[in-house]
Order: sequence, then structure tokens, then C-alpha cells
Amino acid sequence: MAFSEHHLPESHFRYLRYCGVYPRPTVGSRLRVWYTCVLLCIFVPLHLAYIVHNSTSDLMETCEEIMLMQVCTTAMLKFNIFFSNREKMYALLEAFKNIHVRFGEVEELYRFVRCHDMHAKLRRIYIISTTVVASLYVLNAVTASVTLSLQSGTLRFVTPMNFPYNYQHPVVFGLSFIYNIETMIMTMCISVTVDTCFSELSNDLALHFDIVGKRFAKLDFSAPVSTTAERELIRLIGYHGELLELAGKMMQQFQQVIFFLLLMVSTILCVLGYEFVIVTSVSKRLQVVAMAAVFITQAVIYTYNGSLVTEKSAAVSEGIYACNWYEASPAIKKTIYFCLMRAQKPIVMKSGFIEATLPTLKKILSSSGSYITMLLSLESDV
Repeated sequence: MAFSEHHLPESHFRYLRYCGVYPRPTVGSRLRVWYTCVLLCIFVPLHLAYIVHNSTSDLMETCEEIMLMQVCTTAMLKFNIFFSNREKMYALLEAFKNIHVRFGEVEELYRFVRCHDMHAKLRRIYIISTTVVASLYVLNAVTASVTLSLQSGTLRFVTPMNFPYNYQHPVVFGLSFIYNIETMIMTMCISVTVDTCFSELSNDLALHFDIVGKRFAKLDFSAPVSTTAERELIRLIGYHGELLELAGKMMQQFQQVIFFLLLMVSTILCVLGYEFVIVTSVSKRLQVVAMAAVFITQAVIYTYNGSLVTEKSAAVSEGIYACNWYEASPAIKKTIYFCLMRAQKPIVMKSGFIEATLPTLKKILSSSGSYITMLLSLESDV
């Protein structure tokens, strides 16, 4: 069995095919990509126009519109990874496959297979969760349409999300409804793919760093086997160097997503918490809870996996120090020293001033609670 058979097959990106992303694009798929871009790009201006047009709306409605614009902007940044940086993304995946082939050993394959299986389950759970959220938006719209129609005695339409124009004409409503469904499905497919891709790549990096550390610890520089250990040392230094380079490329690829998602998720959770307290409809509360669960999951994916990479990359230095370096020749000791110095600086997944680590997640959740309290006080003042 080849070492890379279970590593990041193209089927992992099958959800993005809905948005036109294929490993070998065609004219039709390119048109679908542009169609996705146009639909996502006009989402924010439409909701901004709605806020301006309905400036006297209540605080909760304004906050929800701002939240939806943040969600769409995050999805656009995620999609940009496969839109303007498509070649770099596939080159990154190819680099992961190559490092498996060059440095992987058969007895270590099971760890990567387990990682692959776990993320296959994560993708299924994630897509089900986001589908539940989208279904609740549609259900609330249908319920509101039926209720308003019965109350007014005439046919009244309500879309899952607001628009700055009158959509009561059946044709206009149909197009608006389809637009809402399309943007929700696109956002789901993009988020599920990019978030689980980041998680799996991060887990792979952490596994590789763990393997490197354990191989360093097994080096034996005692006289009879010192030549073999020296050859293995040179190989491990190359392995470690390629991992550091790979981590840098991965960070560069995901840095915009990390920055905006972790920056905005606290305000998104704040709005959702505020809505949960204010609304009385059971279906609306279920929608809020489901959406909050999705965004907490996204924050956990980036912060937990970022912390995992930081921890495992820092542990390499412990593996280097654990070998019997004191029995090596002076030249080899010097090489080990430089390798140890490089390994003592861990990989930190960050963008700007935001680090994708568990302490950041703690700050996000605590600040969300503070923002909810502030909004509730504003509501009481009004």
C-alpha cells in the first residue's frame, strides 16, 4: 500500500464542485466559479442597502444583518483560497503528498489513516450541522409566509433573508428565494471544505512533527553505530526543514481566513446570544443555537489545531535533546546544536496580531459574553 493513498484525495473537495472548483477546470466549471463569486459579492451590498433603507428597524434586526454580512465575507475569503490562489492550494496539497512519500514509513501509516477517517466523519457531521441551520432559515421563512398570509387574507411572501426591495411579486420572490438558497448552499460547501482541510493539514503537520521528534530521540551515536546515526541525522534535519517550510506555506495560504474568522466570531456569537435571549419563537431559537454551534465549531477547528501544531513542533527539541548527542563527534554535536536551536522556536499559526491557539478561543468566548451583556443593556435603555 502506498503511503500517500489515504492522504488528501481529491474527493475531499467534492463539496466545492457545487461552486465550480475542480482539479482540472473546464469552461463550464470556470463559469460556475464566477457565478459563485458574483452571488457572494452582491450579498453584502444587498444587506447593507437593507440596513440603510430600514434605518429605523429594531436593534436585533440590524445586528442580525451585520452578522450575516460577516458570515458571507468570511465565506468569500475562504473561497478566495480556491479562486485566486488555486494553484498554490493544490501545490500545497501536492507538497504534503510528497513529504509522505519521501519520509513516511509503512508502520506509521495507520496514524495518518486514522486521521483521514476522523476527518471524513467530521466532514459529514459538519455538512449535516450546516444543513440544519439552512433548513431552519427556510422553515422560519415558510412559517412566516403562512402566518402573514392567514392574518392578512392575501398571499404574502417572506424570504429566508431580507432584501432592500419589494419581492411580493411571485417571480421576484422566486428569484430572491433561489438566491438565498444558492448562497446558503455555497457558504456551506465552502466552509465545510476549507475548515476541514485546514484541520486535516494541521493534524498531518502535528503527526509529522511528532514522528520527527521520536526519530531524533532514537538516534544512537555510540561508536559501533555512529555512522548510521549520522546519516539518519542528516535525513531528519532535511525532513524537519521541509516541515518548517511546509508550515510557512500553509500559514500563508490560510492567514486571511484565520484573521477575519477569529476576529469576527466573537461579534457573531454575541449577536446570536443576544437573539437567543430576545426572541420567543422556538424555531428561531433552534436556528440561533444551531448557528452558534457551527461558529463555535469553526473557532475550535482553527484554535485547537493551531495549538496542536505549536505543541508538537516545540516537542521536536525535546526529542533532539533526548538522543545521546554527548557521545557524538564534535562536528556532529555542532550540527545537533544548530538543529536544536531551530527546533526550539515553535510554529505558531497566526495572522497579524491574532494567533490560532486555545487561549485565543478562551478570549473569544469571554468577550462574546461581555458583548451580549452590552447589547442587552442597550435594549433595556431603548
